[in-house]
Amino acid sequence: MINEIKTIVQNYLNNAKLCSFLIGTVTNEGIKISDKLTIPLELVVGNLKGSLVLGRKVRLLRNHGGQQFYILEVVSE
Repeated sequence: MINEIKTIVQNYLNNAKLCSFLIGTVTNEGIKISDKLTIPLELVVGNLKGSLVLGRKVRLLRNHGGQQFYILEVVSE
């Protein structure tokens, strides 16, 4: 029984979208993470949001569930 519970918990942790770090580029539509994914600016928060400039790369922290992204720093200018 214990092994089954451990397996269930491990599977949950492997499939849960926990916090993660991302690097993206600022575009007109939002922050482009990959060719297929652009995060709208409505989902982005942080003190640096007001100083975003097109083409700059930023480091983001995605919260649990991926419904909000926090700008940690500007990586390049």
